[in-house]
Amino acid sequence: MKKKLITLAVAAAFAPAMAMAEVTVYGQAHLSLDSHSGNGGATATGTQDGMQITSNSSRLGFKGATELSNGMKALFQYEASVAGDGSGAGTIFNGTRDTFIGLGGGFGTVLAGRLPLTNQYLYDVNFFADQVGDVGNLAVVGNIVGGRVNRALAYAAPGMGGVSVLAAFVPNTQESVGAGQAVANKQSSFTLRGSYSGGPVTAALSYQSIGVAGVAATMLKDAKLTVASVSASYDFGMGKAGVQYTSNGANAEANNGGSSTTQNTITAGASFKVSDEGVVKAQFTKTAKSSVANSNDGATMMAVGYDHSMDKSTTVYVAYAKVTNDDGASFSASGWGHSGVGAPSAAGKDPSAVSVGAVYKF
Repeated sequence: MKKKLITLAVAAAFAPAMAMAEVTVYGQAHLSLDSHSGNGGATATGTQDGMQITSNSSRLGFKGATELSNGMKALFQYEASVAGDGSGAGTIFNGTRDTFIGLGGGFGTVLAGRLPLTNQYLYDVNFFADQVGDVGNLAVVGNIVGGRVNRALAYAAPGMGGVSVLAAFVPNTQESVGAGQAVANKQSSFTLRGSYSGGPVTAALSYQSIGVAGVAATMLKDAKLTVASVSASYDFGMGKAGVQYTSNGANAEANNGGSSTTQNTITAGASFKVSDEGVVKAQFTKTAKSSVANSNDGATMMAVGYDHSMDKSTTVYVAYAKVTNDDGASFSASGWGHSGVGAPSAAGKDPSAVSVGAVYKF
C-alpha cells in the first residue's frame, strides 16, 4: 500500500523562501498476544505471569522535506507512540518518539529535537527487535537513560564509500528526560557512531558518554555512564548472521562514591529463509557478571522465532524467549521495546515468554 501524501503549507515554520512541502504520513501497528511465566505472581499486570495483549512500538508519524536554495533542504519529523492495545488512558497517543527539525546539504544533516541517544547500538545485531527476546532486555544495564532524550542536537556527515558518521550532543541530560538536577551541576551527554555497509558486510562502532544525576546530591557533578559497542554482520543471500559486543560502564560518582564498574554483553544471531515469505531465526545473548567484587548479576537469553510476510506491509510471527538469571540478577524476557512485563518480582527468577504477533507498516 502506497503511503498517503498530504500537502501542507509549512513554509512559515522554516524559512520565507520555502515552498509548499509534501508531508508523508507513516506508521506501524504492532500487537501481540503474549504468555509470560517465571516472573512471579499470577496475573498479567506489572511484573506478574499470565497472558496479555500488548502494543509494541506502535507509532504514527509525519515527515517532510522541501528544497531550499544553494542545494540545501529543510526537513522535519513528528512521531508519536500509539497505544494500539487501548492502554493510553483515554488517548490514542502515549509518548513522543523521534521528533525534530533539520537542515541538510552537501555538508551533511543537522537535526535538533527529541532524538535517540543511548539506543543507537541496539539494532545493529538484533533479530528480535520489538519482540520478546529483544537484545535490549540484557544489553541495557545499570542506570542508563532511556533510548530517546529531548533537547538534543545531532550531526550526520555525508556518506562516503559506504561509511557513515553520526555525532549527537545533549547539554543537560537529566533536564532533557524530565528529571530534577542542580543548575550548577548540569551533565552533558554525547554519542559518536561510525558504520559501514558494503555488499553483504555491515559493521558499526559506537560510543556514548551519558551524564546522570548520580545517587547522592554530592555526586551530581561528575556521575557518568558509558556504552561502547562493536558489531558486524554478513548477508549470505538465503540468510544473515551477526555478532555484537557491548560494554556498559559507570564511574565511581554514578555508583555513589564506590568503585567504577563495567558489565559486558555479547550477542550472536542468525536468520534463514525457508521460503519466499518465511524466515526462521535464533539469537543468543549473554550479559556477564559485573566487575563488582563477588557479584552474581549476569544472565543469558535464548530466543527463537519465525516471521512470515503476508505482503510488503504485513508480517505475522511467533517468538519464544527464555532468560536465565544469576541469583543477583532480574533481567526480563520482554521488557525492552515490547511493552511486556518488566523485571521479575525478585532476583534470581528465570522468566520466559511465548508471543504471537502481527505488524502492519504503512
